[in-house]
Amino acid sequence: MLKLEVLKNKTKITDKGKPPILFVHGMWHGAWCWEPNFLPYFEKLGYNSYALSLSNHANSPKRKSFNLLSINDYVKDLKQIIDSFNETPILIGHSMGGFIIQKYLEKNNVPGAVLIAPAPPFGVWGGTINILKTFPLAFLKANLTLNLKHVVDTPDKYKRILCSDNIKDEDVIKYHNKTNSESFWAYLDMLGLNLVKTKKVKSLLLIIGGGKDNVISEKALRKTCEIYEVSPIIFNEMGHLMMLEPKYKKVADRIDNWICNELLSQ
Repeated sequence: MLKLEVLKNKTKITDKGKPPILFVHGMWHGAWCWEPNFLPYFEKLGYNSYALSLSNHANSPKRKSFNLLSINDYVKDLKQIIDSFNETPILIGHSMGGFIIQKYLEKNNVPGAVLIAPAPPFGVWGGTINILKTFPLAFLKANLTLNLKHVVDTPDKYKRILCSDNIKDEDVIKYHNKTNSESFWAYLDMLGLNLVKTKKVKSLLLIIGGGKDNVISEKALRKTCEIYEVSPIIFNEMGHLMMLEPKYKKVADRIDNWICNELLSQ
């Protein structure tokens, strides 16, 4: 069993009866992407909050060669951490992390899960086409070398694909410096090799997207919401990396409201 990196902000506030939260990052990132904003803010809101770095990401150990990692391997990572909790956590996943959570929920239930700009259960063709149009040479190089880091190997590419103009350039550089590569196999899984069996997902979902997202379009997000029969929550001014946006509190407060008024009230 791998000793995966889990960042913790464990609040001392226990009288609200709020469940723990486990954050799952997306492609090229690690638990660090939740550290500047969401971890400390959710701690203030009274949650024991944790963020996982998947195998081969950030400070988590190497499970196998990067390109041999599948979505199922990432689901195993997620299950390992969830099983270590005394209380089943609320899951919050971004992008690929949202896809991993959907795959986990095919066989498991949690009190609720929040999907932030999630990779759609029907495949990431839309985002792939957007990236191809934006950086065709980088996309070609990534496919020829089977190295997805080429898609975001400069701060400019990282910003144009993943960020809105609200995120400062100095922050873009800081975040970009922390990125790593991503598994090509996992990408192919999300493209079509291992799509989500949505009818098996029974847990309650909140699905959130950004109106300026260049990866997961509003149309794709709405289609995901239709499949799960939930109402979409769209923050029009935000891009893909919503947890790193200056106005991240709007997203966090909406999640807190959903947990308190919909999940905990049942």
